[in-house]
Amino acid sequence: MNGVIDQAISILRRKPIDGYEIYLDQSSHFDVESKEGRIDTFQVSHSRGMAFRILNRQRIGFSYTTFSGVSQVQSQNPLGELEQIIDDAIASAEDTASDPCYDFAPPLKEAPPSLPIFDETLEGTSEKVKIEKAKELEKAARSVDPERIQKVRKASYQEAIAHRTLINSNGLHFSYPSTFCSLSVTAVAEEAGEAEVGWDFDASHFGSNLDVKSVGKEASRRALESLGGRKIPSGVYPVLIHHSVASEFLSLLAHSLKSDQIQKGKSPLKGKKGERCFSPLITIEDNGLHPKGIFTAPIDGEGTRSQRTPLVVQGELSGYLYDRYWAIRERTSSGSTARSTGNSRRSGIKSPPGIGTSNFLIEPGTLAFSALLSDLHQGVLLEEVMGLHTVDPISGDFSLGCSGKWVDKGKVVHPVKSVAVAGNLFQLFQDVVGIGEDFRFMGGIGSPSLLVRRLKISGI
Repeated sequence: MNGVIDQAISILRRKPIDGYEIYLDQSSHFDVESKEGRIDTFQVSHSRGMAFRILNRQRIGFSYTTFSGVSQVQSQNPLGELEQIIDDAIASAEDTASDPCYDFAPPLKEAPPSLPIFDETLEGTSEKVKIEKAKELEKAARSVDPERIQKVRKASYQEAIAHRTLINSNGLHFSYPSTFCSLSVTAVAEEAGEAEVGWDFDASHFGSNLDVKSVGKEASRRALESLGGRKIPSGVYPVLIHHSVASEFLSLLAHSLKSDQIQKGKSPLKGKKGERCFSPLITIEDNGLHPKGIFTAPIDGEGTRSQRTPLVVQGELSGYLYDRYWAIRERTSSGSTARSTGNSRRSGIKSPPGIGTSNFLIEPGTLAFSALLSDLHQGVLLEEVMGLHTVDPISGDFSLGCSGKWVDKGKVVHPVKSVAVAGNLFQLFQDVVGIGEDFRFMGGIGSPSLLVRRLKISGI
């Protein structure tokens, strides 16, 4: 693709524009799924795409193109095809409003640190080995209880190998490779006419880090432990939020810490920097350099070096997330010293970058999960919530279907289902009275388990 890049730069330099940016994404994907010991899904794909952003008279334009294969890249008229895509970006800029806050990143002053995000062995690993991982995953799930685990859905192994390049007219030119591997499995436990589902996954930049047996067995364990669930009396209870659910609540909080929402007046945290907004046990950061983070990368979507950004320190609000545009806009409007925190994100080739999180997390505490459970004298272990998309991120109010376990005197008594949990997102994080050491990433969001003083449960 180097020749295509050179051709694109040659065309762009001839155009009467103020600046340009080229983003190139080349990737290969492998996906295999096992069902009843046989391969049910097998897909291998390759993609190449190039996106352009154009800056002209303080207006931004965008366009993109994908290449179906080598034949298209080496077509008889590549210059003509590229020129048309670039002209589309220039034309789209004419339809946007002028805004002095648009710009492109400067060249990197020094090379970003080397990060553990590329598995050199992945490409050379045989397909047979990868297929066996999916089969072993299904086998592990069934082995827990062959009589009650009758069905295993989507025992899958997936991987992606990507190479990304970002170039702009300011002199930035940076490329980096990355790999991603994951396992996921859903097990169904059946007994006395009742069926319950359990799910688990694992993800890493390195294939050797995936624990196939542990994932399979954990999914089945969750399904089996959910059998026999029943309602509990309605009331206000202390609640131990499992780390997987805590990550889901944390993902909603990210909305209120992005500078675009702050400047638009759509965040209740606006103007509260320096105030204690959450429990003193809560420390939150966005860390684009986290060694185990799925979204770890040397640069963000527009070429700013990735960094660790403290957002909440022992309950006190210490900062917000910025990309270049929203940092410039804040400096222009208020005279602040805001700078990009490396939080420009690209969802792919087909859309321009925008502000977002990288690896967004609550720092783990020192308490074992068993210790948190023992502190729950009578309450609920919350293990699943439904309908999280219905939560208003501005008010923070929520009412969600949920399931988990009833706990009495620190001991799990029985599963709980067909109940609802209600409260307020910001109050929830104020009411945290215990933080576990069991930190885990769920995609790009990470959290330990959280013991919360009280939440309303609607049951019987």
